[in-house]
Amino acid sequence: MDKYSVYVIVVYGVTFVLLLGYLVWLWARLRAVKDETGEVPR
Repeated sequence: MDKYSVYVIVVYGVTFVLLLGYLVWLWARLRAVKDETGEVPR
């Protein structure tokens, strides 16, 4: 493995973690909004 492949793996890893964190934040926010409106969960 050359040094560039390490950079590529790190960039992919950071991007994946950020995307995952954003999706979790979005899901938690969506649940909070549903709880505020008093929507009955299915």
